[in-house]
Amino acid sequence: MSRAAQALGLVVITGALFYWLWSATPRLWPEPSGISAPAISAEHAQIMKYDAAGKKLWELEARAMHTTESESIAEEVSLRFFDGAGREILHVRAPRARLNNRTEDLELVGSVRAQGSEFSFTAEDLFWDSQSKVLSTASRVRIEREDFTLTGRGLEYSAETGLVTIVSEARLIVRPKKSPK
Repeated sequence: MSRAAQALGLVVITGALFYWLWSATPRLWPEPSGISAPAISAEHAQIMKYDAAGKKLWELEARAMHTTESESIAEEVSLRFFDGAGREILHVRAPRARLNNRTEDLELVGSVRAQGSEFSFTAEDLFWDSQSKVLSTASRVRIEREDFTLTGRGLEYSAETGLVTIVSEARLIVRPKKSPK
């Protein structure tokens, strides 16, 4: 028998031995079973969303956050929206928020309070559609400015156009402007 044949036989026998030993030993890590990644919890968490050009769209801060692969649940939420120049245009506070980690849609739940540069509003819940960049609610809403109070049911606010629409039952109370003394 030639040396090459002996070497080949030795390699085959050694390979078979290693394969047998490898297949006979228990696995150190279990095989994935389709279960999603474990949840992560954090205190004083912050999430920021940027557009394709790198400009900040919104920033969410929470006292506590629980995150899974598909969603993040936040408590005692402060959500700030920004315009194209990076200026804060709306500051929203809510007891709870849910962020869909895949679509980046937000749902704020509880007594939602928002403050803009010239107005404030309250609602029971608020939804942010990341695709259409629309902030909306079907609940009762109250918008206040120095010169008027607007109440109604349902609200839609387009971040791109700046247009606010009260969906139904709109009621406007105009206050006279205070004359300078």
